[in-house]
Amino acid sequence: MSVKPRPDIRPNDWKDPNKNKGHKLFGLADDFIGVDELAGAEFFIAGQEAGTRGGTFRAWDIHRKLIGEDLFTEAQETGDCVAVSAADMLEAMQLIEIASGENEEFHPVFAPYLYAAGRVAVGKNRLRGGAGSIGSWQAKAVAEYGMLRADMDGVPAYSGGLADKWGDDKSAGGSKWKDWVDYADDHTIRKWSYIKNWDQLVAAITNGHLCTMASNLGFNMTASSDGFHRQRGSWAHQMSIWGICDGRKPWVAIHNNWGDVHGRLRDLETDELWPVGMIRARPDDIRKAFKDGEVIAWSGINGFIDRRKEWLKWSLA
Repeated sequence: MSVKPRPDIRPNDWKDPNKNKGHKLFGLADDFIGVDELAGAEFFIAGQEAGTRGGTFRAWDIHRKLIGEDLFTEAQETGDCVAVSAADMLEAMQLIEIASGENEEFHPVFAPYLYAAGRVAVGKNRLRGGAGSIGSWQAKAVAEYGMLRADMDGVPAYSGGLADKWGDDKSAGGSKWKDWVDYADDHTIRKWSYIKNWDQLVAAITNGHLCTMASNLGFNMTASSDGFHRQRGSWAHQMSIWGICDGRKPWVAIHNNWGDVHGRLRDLETDELWPVGMIRARPDDIRKAFKDGEVIAWSGINGFIDRRKEWLKWSLA
């Protein structure tokens, strides 16, 4: 399989969010509206106590082995961070499942569809006319309405303007989000669960269940001399967690969708470069997200079946 590389895109009007808290790229709705209405499954992985403590997991190691390069991720252009981070995580999880032997093929995920399904269907259009969404709305939306292939014929190109329109249940790019439900709703996630502490996060990530993190935590834009980004300021923002280390010098790898703005990090163990857009944080710098935000593990993608392999099995039967 192959994935066509696409250049990273840095928003033309990007500014340091720590200096401009009203920047349009923030996309987490105020006060986590509606969270209490939803209930993800209770988090549990059999054998997690014995099998994951002290572990390290880097999703990009799998990506590089499978496709020979880092996974391209779309740069956010409007207040749709909840959807763009979810789309990137679903793409990362597709490759993890393919590497584990799932009979699936990779396809990029169209973030505006996710954005609309979360805001309009699950959020009941309560944010119409404004920007942003809720992490649990997005997880529930993917569990019920699935994910749309960005490379399907007729699907428009991603843009912030289109995301804004679809997120308000309006037409853009020649269609509305609802026109694509029949193409997307077979490709859902099977389970999503709230993560309440560091040990649960370690268990989820080391078992390949990547997580979204919606919170008001901000970070320094570049790492300090020790290689870690410090928690600083407030971002009403969702990002995704792609890696973790529970060793003597623990870290969590947070992927942000603002393009190449955080500096290139080198792995503390292997010295290999991390992908673009990564924040390396200490456990203490994200603990508030467990209590005051939403850290959600996603599990079990109903992916895109590799029909070529199915046909080969049939022909050899």
